[in-house]
Amino acid sequence: MAFPAMISAKALGAMPQFVLEVAGEKRLAKALDAADLPFQFIDERSGYISEHSLATFMQESARAAGQQNIGLLWAPFLTVADYGVWGQYVLTAPNLHAALTRASSVMPFHSSTDRAWLETQGDTSRYLYAFGLQSHEAYADIGFSAIGVFLSIFRAYLGPSWSPSAVLLDFPKVPSAQDTEDTFQCPVIWNATQLGVVFHSSCLSVPANHPASNSIPTTVQDIARERLGGPPKTFRDQVAEITRLQLSSHEVSIETVARSVDLGVRTLQRKLETEGTRFRDIVNEVCIERAAELLALRSETISGIATALGYETANNFSRAFKNARGMSPTEFRKSQDVRS
Repeated sequence: MAFPAMISAKALGAMPQFVLEVAGEKRLAKALDAADLPFQFIDERSGYISEHSLATFMQESARAAGQQNIGLLWAPFLTVADYGVWGQYVLTAPNLHAALTRASSVMPFHSSTDRAWLETQGDTSRYLYAFGLQSHEAYADIGFSAIGVFLSIFRAYLGPSWSPSAVLLDFPKVPSAQDTEDTFQCPVIWNATQLGVVFHSSCLSVPANHPASNSIPTTVQDIARERLGGPPKTFRDQVAEITRLQLSSHEVSIETVARSVDLGVRTLQRKLETEGTRFRDIVNEVCIERAAELLALRSETISGIATALGYETANNFSRAFKNARGMSPTEFRKSQDVRS
């Protein structure tokens, strides 16, 4: 069974801030709402979102900003350094070859479907990328953005003025694309078989000579800890991840979750049934997990937690919590005090 593609929330990078500055808070909120992402998400950006939500956010951002080819506009400002520990691991590699190899090897921590790989033949090398949702209308902007992020790796090692031999774009030439070569500072090949960057193989041996290379070494284990082992591996876990994200906006619904993964409600229900669960069961589990975290905060009242999690009354919340954990919220809070 094919699962919806998921990607690290950090893939948004500086995009929300760009929309905020160019189009304003109301239009940013509208773009986030269209992508079923809560507004506070722009500050937190933790966990994983569906690639459909990412692509929809980019599409709506372009409309909000009144900007055609918005991915091309913000590509020069996107950097792998915004990807948290994932980016640190890549940029602390001893040379460019190692950095690109690291980016490929830890891509499964970044996305459930995306892949990147290095091909070398004589003096010519290509670093290629496959995005898991190429069918979305915003794919061209996604492609532009991906190239911008990859070029940030190259320029960290080769200098900010370095330019590749060519950029490969695996989609047709877009309208008003005359600025594409200026943006990437090199020839652009449209309708290529793969998305990627072409460069001279001698670049691969260039050692690190940038501020991040002097940072404390980062490991794959650090990435696993930051990203909870990688994207959700089952459809049930994907739905739970999206539900946790939407819980923060107090607007969890099966319609919203289904829309965020580009599925109909009935299709979502059938997929969950094949894994032996129901949407309501997932919502209950996510709410109880969040409740346990909030109960550990002495500043949060039980009635306040009930309201924050969408329960009609504190009694309803207490009953649900006791059914799930075998003790009331008050008893659970006391047990945490004993442990601490």
